[in-house]
Amino acid sequence: MSVSAEKLEGNKAKLTIEVPEETFEKSMDKAFRQVAKKISVHGFRKGKAPRQIVERTFGREILLEDAINDVVPEAFQLALEELGHPYECIVYPQYDVVSSEKGEGLVFTATYDMKPEITLGAYKGMELEKLSVTVEDDAVEKQLKAMQERFARLEKTEEAAVLGDICTIDFLGMVDDIPFEGGEGKDYQLELGSGRFIPGFEDQLVGAKAGDECKVNVVFPEDYQAEDLAGKDAVFSVTLKEVQHKILSEMDDEFAKDVSEFETLEELKKDIDEKLHTEANRSIQSDFETKAVMKVIEDVELTLPDSMITFRQDQLVDNFAQQIAMQGLSIEAYMQYANLDADALRGNFKEQAIRELQSEFVLEAVAKAEGIAVSDEEVSEECRKLADQTGRPVEEIEKFYDENKTMLASFKQSLMMNKTIQFLTDNAVVSERKGEENDGN
Repeated sequence: MSVSAEKLEGNKAKLTIEVPEETFEKSMDKAFRQVAKKISVHGFRKGKAPRQIVERTFGREILLEDAINDVVPEAFQLALEELGHPYECIVYPQYDVVSSEKGEGLVFTATYDMKPEITLGAYKGMELEKLSVTVEDDAVEKQLKAMQERFARLEKTEEAAVLGDICTIDFLGMVDDIPFEGGEGKDYQLELGSGRFIPGFEDQLVGAKAGDECKVNVVFPEDYQAEDLAGKDAVFSVTLKEVQHKILSEMDDEFAKDVSEFETLEELKKDIDEKLHTEANRSIQSDFETKAVMKVIEDVELTLPDSMITFRQDQLVDNFAQQIAMQGLSIEAYMQYANLDADALRGNFKEQAIRELQSEFVLEAVAKAEGIAVSDEEVSEECRKLADQTGRPVEEIEKFYDENKTMLASFKQSLMMNKTIQFLTDNAVVSERKGEENDGN
């Protein structure tokens, strides 16, 4: 295989790659075996016609697309390995076939944005502000009260509903005497005061009893997600089918035993306090590390190509779609609910895409400048930590990375980024400022 490379304007590269005939013929044979299963040739059983008969009958073109798609990505990767820096490619290239004549192999071009160059500014001795850890005095009590609410016992009552009660309701909403989509529900459980319904709805059920039928008048907020309802008056016909009071447990040792693994209330309080301080520390450290990276970014020369930003946006959208799918919501349903089209959804992730890419390039550049790398021993240690966290055998985790080189490279890259962030914070000049108190919510 031969490769010629040229740099184009805008930090782009164009490679011309010649794939030898014998290599391309292997892909043509592979394509033939796949195509032969799908076509019928007169005089032959399906899948049994020789390749020369298939090409004579249908033309060589019937195999070319599959063969080209098979050989091009690997040939491109081999070309990049041969060229090395500075012809690195971050996003998918544009491929164009130059020649695929029989007996001459394949010639194609690959045009792409090269990895952008970066010029670092100051990154050691940066002046950074770090918040001090503070937890509100009543944060533990707030956590305990939340647990008390969460583990409350429900008791059916014939008394009038009050804020905090759980009401089972049927409802039908209308605007201008016409029912609207999403405005009807059966056997819906609503906690009065939870704020889950339109402002004013829950307050108008206070004082009603099981069996009552009520008219609830509300006004949809001007920024309501359904534009056809925003700002409009609505009337809900509500049937209150059941009212349940919350019965809170006494805050004592028995309560601690019921809601935790601890024997006493004091032990539970101590555990909550430790967790609040741990979480506050983690949040402050994360904020401090972000400040360090952002400070370095402020002083670098780096131009990100649009193709790279677009590619990262697509990745972020895909990740988001997977996250909401785990909650039972399709990306199409989310877009409809949020009144977004595909371009608007992608646009929501543009700033995050830019910030992530800037951070990655900056940290990679600092790591290179300082010779920061990840050793095999450090990888093994992180595998042991993962084993402790997940309860899986360390051998299973190590085997996974041994068999998945791409995942191993990503794992090591993540560890290198973390080491580099640690280097930046260790070499910063830190001043401390009192942070906002963590109230446990």
